[in-house]
Amino acid sequence: MSASRTLLALALVACGGEATDEPARGAWLEADPFAPMSEAALDARIAEARREAAASGRQVLLELVADWCGDCREVVRLSREEPARGVIEARYVVVYVEVGRFDRHRALLREHEVDRIATLVVLDPASGRRVARTTLEPITGPQRGLTSAALAAWLRDPPPG
Repeated sequence: MSASRTLLALALVACGGEATDEPARGAWLEADPFAPMSEAALDARIAEARREAAASGRQVLLELVADWCGDCREVVRLSREEPARGVIEARYVVVYVEVGRFDRHRALLREHEVDRIATLVVLDPASGRRVARTTLEPITGPQRGLTSAALAAWLRDPPPG
């Protein structure tokens, strides 16, 4: 069990809760979506997410974002609202990928054919292969239109891509 999971388990026991080895489904809400990660840290996080998703019957959701991107900030905000939040917690393990100015994680960007953001990529946990992808832009400014409900609809049944 990792140190953070051990601390969580100890906190739960101290509060009278049950300690389990399964991470909380809402743990992705605590993550900073715009925190840069090294290639090694991202690879490890994706591998951990694939294991967690496989064990819980979910898929991996990569949210490719950048701190300067207004559309990315809007997608993160909408994904944390109902009904999208509930769909994500039930069906996905989330990994945020901060791409900088497309100068970070270039191999991952090429692998998933990402040339714009905010982009969501769904991975099969067993194979790691992409099963769906969408780019959600532009959604800010005069052409606003994405809602949490529309995002939830895509997440419930993402078309292959």
